[in-house]
Amino acid sequence: MGIHGKNQYPERIMFNIEAQDVKREFDRIKKIGAKVIANPYNPSEEPSMMIATFSDPDGNFFQINSPMK
Repeated sequence: MGIHGKNQYPERIMFNIEAQDVKREFDRIKKIGAKVIANPYNPSEEPSMMIATFSDPDGNFFQINSPMK
């Protein structure tokens, strides 16, 4: 038994990767071909934080975010 095809629920499990400079990492990851789901933004509950969301080649979402304080 195995898993085949695209992920039907890409937001169900999401990896979060911390980066000191989210905008720089966003540009780097976008340049190498990851699909952008959400450009860098500041979530309303934590305005000092920045998050960007991508999709990998299999349709799974992952995020780059500022380090948690």
